[in-house]
Order: sequence, then C-alpha cells, then structure tokens
Amino acid sequence: MKTKKQSSRAAHQQNIEIDKILENPKRLEILNLLREQEMSVDELATKLGLAKTNLVQHLALLRYTQLVTVRREGTAAFYTTVAAYRGALSGSVSVA
Repeated sequence: MKTKKQSSRAAHQQNIEIDKILENPKRLEILNLLREQEMSVDELATKLGLAKTNLVQHLALLRYTQLVTVRREGTAAFYTTVAAYRGALSGSVSVA
C-alpha cells in the first residue's frame, strides 16, 4: 500500500514529465486543435504541416502522459484530449 508521501512523490514526478512534454510548441498546437474536436492523424498532419512520422511521435508522448486518447476506426486513428484536462487547457495553452 502506498503511503501519502509516496503518492505525493509519484504525482510530483508525473507533473514534471507533463511539464517537459508541454515545453514543445508543436505539442501545444496539437493540444489546442484537439481540445476543440477529435481529429485523425491525417487531419492533424495537414493542419500542422508535419510529417506523419513526426506527428505520431508527438502523439505517443501525449498519450503516455494521458493528455490525449486514441480511437481506432479501421486503419485510421482519431485523437482527442482527455476530458479531465480539456477544461484546464482551455485558455491556458499558448503557443510561443
């Protein structure tokens, strides 16, 4: 069983990881687009002007920190922000 101190330390470590991931302006752009609507990888790549291989790497990190979720439909992957973060992101995410 985790103690309160261990839980606090784990939460702190997760926040550090999220902060590092959000330092990248492209990831902030991705989150800004996804907080408004679910989008496919193709749609995101076109809007952002990114190669799919680069975009998929960014999305993998955002999934790792549980900021976005993926829904698969056939061979297509659709991403959206996690509802718990959507409110926190609205208005507070800015691209440098």
